[in-house]
Amino acid sequence: MRGALSGYASAVRWLAALIVLGLATPAAAQEAGPQACGQEGDSADYGDVEVGQRVVVQRHRFVGGDPNWDDRMARFIGREARVTRLSGVDERGCPGVRVDVDGGRWFWRVRDLNVGTGRPTRRSAAARRSPQVIQACGFTDETVRYGRMRVGAQVVLGRHRPVDGADNWSAEMTPFLGRTARVVELSGIDTQGCPGVRVDVDGREWFWRVRDLRPADGEAPVVFRPGLASDHGRPEAAPPVATAADPRVPQQCGMTDQTVAWGPVSVGTEVVIGRHRPVDGETNWVPEMEPFVGRRAAVTVLVGVDEQGCGLVHLDLDEGDFFWRLRDLHLATDVPTAEPAAEPAPDPEPPAPRPEGRPPSGRL
Repeated sequence: MRGALSGYASAVRWLAALIVLGLATPAAAQEAGPQACGQEGDSADYGDVEVGQRVVVQRHRFVGGDPNWDDRMARFIGREARVTRLSGVDERGCPGVRVDVDGGRWFWRVRDLNVGTGRPTRRSAAARRSPQVIQACGFTDETVRYGRMRVGAQVVLGRHRPVDGADNWSAEMTPFLGRTARVVELSGIDTQGCPGVRVDVDGREWFWRVRDLRPADGEAPVVFRPGLASDHGRPEAAPPVATAADPRVPQQCGMTDQTVAWGPVSVGTEVVIGRHRPVDGETNWVPEMEPFVGRRAAVTVLVGVDEQGCGLVHLDLDEGDFFWRLRDLHLATDVPTAEPAAEPAPDPEPPAPRPEGRPPSGRL
């Protein structure tokens, strides 16, 4: 009898616990924005999200096969931000916002925000990991494992997430984010014991943590256009890489900072980046500039001239990291793709001596 009473009491306690749980608000719902897509812009439901709201941005989940995601957004995952604008809906009808942490550049789906500044939900953290990629750190040289990662594997490069507060990241790795690469070396561990690899796309220069790579699954590299309105992250055909000089842009070198001609190019002009052509055998180029070729950017600074007297500018796409020759930029409309134009005749006078401190290469 005592056993029966004990079982009855346990059942009552179990039922009471279920009732309490049923009345409680799920923890994830307290952190996540409205989940519905398929909405219209003028009636979009943003829930508790409003301008000034503090949120933590997360990777977008797929809706109808479309995550509306650009891999360059990955560097902001898990970052605290403040909403600066309610931005309507994207092509899947998912409401989105702009935030301050990325300068308002990207469209972030409300359904994938953590409202408030608490830690990311378990679901959101898992959403940015691939089940095919080992996530563990804390290895030694003797115990290191790479999971399914192999030399020759094709991967998409991702921004390193912090481990014990350290992300083992250099700003010079940023231009390679989102690019498809081939693993050429299994490279041991870093100071946090995270396995890493070397890849071909950066000339084997950088150590990429395995945990932040994504299998490419044989897909062709995708070119993304920056986040304009709600259309960011939308794949489109790769832009044509110009093979001819743009006659609208001044081509001469041998100038000085005082005599440099900018033509129609000014701060704010949209251009397509071209690879530097040699001038007197000098290209003023470094390999890290290669990922930007063919991409659109806006001029932020008219710098002056380089050692060959060619006009130089800074662009927003690389955050001013490199010097870009004016003569190899193309105005963003009607990019010429004809045969290269003949080189202009050399200046009869030698270029003026360069002041000390002028960068000899594309690097800032």
